[in-house]
Amino acid sequence: MTPEFSRPVRVDGIPASGTVREIAAREAERRALAGRFGIVAIESLSARVALRRTGEDDIAVTARFAARVVQECVVTLDPVAGDIDEEVALLFRPVGPEALDRKTVVIPADEDFEPFAGESLDIGEAVAVELALCLDPFPRSPDADAAAGHGDEALPERGDSPFRVLAGRTENR
Repeated sequence: MTPEFSRPVRVDGIPASGTVREIAAREAERRALAGRFGIVAIESLSARVALRRTGEDDIAVTARFAARVVQECVVTLDPVAGDIDEEVALLFRPVGPEALDRKTVVIPADEDFEPFAGESLDIGEAVAVELALCLDPFPRSPDADAAAGHGDEALPERGDSPFRVLAGRTENR
């Protein structure tokens, strides 16, 4: 299956001095990624990706990406817009052809790299995965507290136990 935001870079085309690619997702790609991530929309997604060779076959990738996303509030289901601006550093290491037949690749505990097989790296998919990791897992609209019944009530102090707060509410009834 081809990823929604595919931007392959041939590994043998990366010079020793490195290379930089500017990529941006088109409307159909953003719509497909939003569906994959289960969010309302991705209004924009662009990245500046630098690739350079390190060691024998490893490829170091640094990417600065920016996105405007819309997610559903976990309380009201209202749309919540958010901006993401992140920089990531990844190390890609080729794996042998036998890895293509397996569903998982075992990475030794003392190493930190992303395995890849074949003649190219998909920097668009790498950016998409990193974007997914940056999404707010519990987006909340400004009206979320009021909709949840917290209205004008003061929120408990950080040191208060939730049980003490609940006990105080039942005593006041």
